[in-house]
Amino acid sequence: MVLPVYDRTPYIVEYYKDGEKQTIRRVPPPKLHDMEEGDDVTIARKKGDDWDSGDKVEIKGINQRQPNTLTIKKENGDYTFLPYDDVELKEKSAAHYIREGRDPIGSQYLLWP
Repeated sequence: MVLPVYDRTPYIVEYYKDGEKQTIRRVPPPKLHDMEEGDDVTIARKKGDDWDSGDKVEIKGINQRQPNTLTIKKENGDYTFLPYDDVELKEKSAAHYIREGRDPIGSQYLLWP
């Protein structure tokens, strides 16, 4: 499993405005939470009729350029985007243990090199 690295390397965005090419240099914000892909979280604030507070969902992904916006999904496959402060971490996935250098299973011989 390759874990993403959330660095703040600047990147260039090019777009056209009124027929002229515009260039902007952007820097991703720092990651302000300790959540990873695969973690189980609970929605703290209601987002809509389909996304009530208290629903248990899984983090589907975290964007490299917007690490504080989480893509969450339900068991039925529906997904949406929420800021990190609208969810509460309930259960960590194996990615936390791998990032910390610990064996999530507790037995080294079961893991592939």
